[in-house]
Amino acid sequence: MNKKLLLSLVAATVVSMPSISAQEYAVTKLQSQPKEENAKVPMATYAASQAKYAMPQVLANLGTHSVENKPVCNMLARHKAINDGAFLWAPLGEEVVYVDESTGSPVTWNWSVPGGDNPTLTTQNAVVKYNKAGLYDMPTLSVTDVNGTTSFTPSMSMTSAGGAEKVKTGGIAEITTIDMRVHGTALGTTYYPENATYSLGAMSYGDGEGYIGGSNKRDIKGWGNLFMVGQDDTYLDGVNVYFYKKPSKYKEGARLTVQVWLPTITESYMILTAMPLNGAYLNYTDIKSDGENGAWAMTYDGAVANITLDEPIDLYGKPYFFISIEGFSNEPESDDLCLLTDLKGKTMNEVEQSNLLSHNSFARMNGESDYMRPVASYGGGNATFAICPVIRSGISEAGVEEVVADKENNFVVKVAGKVLDIESSVKGAVYVYDLAGKIVASQQVSEGTTSVSLENVANGVYVVKGPQGNAQKVLVK
Repeated sequence: MNKKLLLSLVAATVVSMPSISAQEYAVTKLQSQPKEENAKVPMATYAASQAKYAMPQVLANLGTHSVENKPVCNMLARHKAINDGAFLWAPLGEEVVYVDESTGSPVTWNWSVPGGDNPTLTTQNAVVKYNKAGLYDMPTLSVTDVNGTTSFTPSMSMTSAGGAEKVKTGGIAEITTIDMRVHGTALGTTYYPENATYSLGAMSYGDGEGYIGGSNKRDIKGWGNLFMVGQDDTYLDGVNVYFYKKPSKYKEGARLTVQVWLPTITESYMILTAMPLNGAYLNYTDIKSDGENGAWAMTYDGAVANITLDEPIDLYGKPYFFISIEGFSNEPESDDLCLLTDLKGKTMNEVEQSNLLSHNSFARMNGESDYMRPVASYGGGNATFAICPVIRSGISEAGVEEVVADKENNFVVKVAGKVLDIESSVKGAVYVYDLAGKIVASQQVSEGTTSVSLENVANGVYVVKGPQGNAQKVLVK
């Protein structure tokens, strides 16, 4: 990722917003029922402990972060088959920060960080790197003061089977801009994890006017989400789009267009000046209800459409991307399609509200060429649509001299001084990039093992991309 770009854009800045109608919309929120197995989770128990820490800042609501937050992690969808029940996707080889929030007056801090480059730390805050792909438990923090020692590990769960939240690195991840930690219920009281926003459903204008994120009479052409990933080398393999319900009424042949854009973002505005990277038609008939032909949706009575791209989109050097869904009907009485929406949203102060980058989801009016209108403009609060990209990491390990990719890809890179020994199952071009994205070397390789000289390349970390698109970082010295 271009860290300079990231740090300049996530800092909270008041930006110009397009003028919108002052009309106040009356919106009815229609709660969706989470699946029963997902709702049975242990409750948090903080009362007996002084030890506590905050989750790493995530790449959502970007304009609400400061440079010091170091947001690099992505939140994950609840899809167990893809995410193994993990809550966060941490980038390989980048610093992830867990901030101490213990009460009282601790004098010592002891961290246990499974999977971290340094699994034990005695600093107040834990700054760690995950250098190997895997699924890891969240850290445990123990603090000591004059009254003794207490420990804290996050105890709320977003997995259907219960247990602690986990962090995932590498592999394939279904990311989201919704905090999907679930709530538990005991003695008729609902308990939410701190800062959790998992409350899904639909927002209806009422009086037959349609939905926010769906068919409507508001002259809205499409809806979309802004995303950012915290890793240099990733590929977009597809998109899972979740709906409030499977549509029960629509015109014959009805379909939507799903497009992936490279947005131009400044401190003032976001415009989709680049052509869409890829597009796919989504037929209404392809939307499956939960459990239909093995389909998995986030809520009872929910629905999902799985979109697999014919050609994965290489996101190297493209930290921001925007996914739009267009073609919603303006006749909600004959078309009831509606995206699943996070009803709770994130609480923002006035400055953050006026920052375009603080919002995750946007709308596009008919006749407009970009998505400059946050959903909050239409009575939807700071809600986020359940549009979830499926991202693949091209790196298996980071910061090491020898890096081996997935066995299935059969692409192995070994470093011997200024020479790369590359083993590939297919012939084709290999490119070597510096961390600014510039090609510093390239060579055609054959099946088997080929040597690539880097004699004229300075010492440092580089990215090697193979014929099949997989990429690994290497250290040249």
